[in-house]
Order: sequence, then structure tokens, then C-alpha cells
Amino acid sequence: MIRITFLIACCMLLTSCEALKNIREDSALNSVGSFELNPVRPNSYWYDGKSYEYNQYEIEITSEPVRADVQWNGEAIGTTPFIYRFSGVLDKGDYVRVRMVPLHKEMAAQEAVLHVMTELPRKIHFDLRNKKKGSDKI
Repeated sequence: MIRITFLIACCMLLTSCEALKNIREDSALNSVGSFELNPVRPNSYWYDGKSYEYNQYEIEITSEPVRADVQWNGEAIGTTPFIYRFSGVLDKGDYVRVRMVPLHKEMAAQEAVLHVMTELPRKIHFDLRNKKKGSDKI
């Protein structure tokens, strides 16, 4: 009787281990109830009360006139007009510096400082015609 009970217990244990393995490997299972296991989908963000996590978050960056080099926190990211796909984590209260350097030498560079209190904007536009040479603030 003890052998049969032990054999049944072992079979149940092995069966449950295989079921758990199958659940972990099933990529179709993205959620449990109303909670998503991977909440940050492409072109989206997730806010947990402290930080914003971005996944290929699309930001349209334009300028007037067109063709200005864009820097994001000091890193060159492209030439206007274009869509920047930002991925990363920003804490609430962080700052992001977006600097626009016009290809026309008679125009001055401009910089915007984004204070992260809500999600990043979906559009950023610079009018480089309005500032005099030597000015670097919007």
C-alpha cells in the first residue's frame, strides 16, 4: 500500500512539473487575469509610479527650415524631419535635452529641456528662423 501511494505521488509530481514547464514555454500566454506580464508594447510606455519605461516610443521631430541635426542628451540621433524611436527608462523628474543644430550656418542652434513629469511628447518642433545668432534657448 505504501509503494502504491508513493508511486502515485511521484507520478503526480512529475506531471505537474511538465505542466509548469509547458506554461512557461507557451508564448501565447501574455497575461494572467487582467494583468499583462510584459506591459510595454512597441510604440508605448509603462509608468509604475516612479519611472517611465519606453519601448520604441515614436516621437516626430521636425524643424523649420527642414534639415537640422538633432541631439538627444548630447547624442546625435538624426536629421529633421524624422521619427525617433526612443527606448529606455526615465525617472519622474528627470530631464531630457533636445538640441537642434541647423545646417544653415546663419541660424543659431536651439535647445529644449523636457522635464519628465508625464510621458514624453509625441511631436517636437523647432522654428529655427525666429532666433538670432548666438541664442541657444527657445
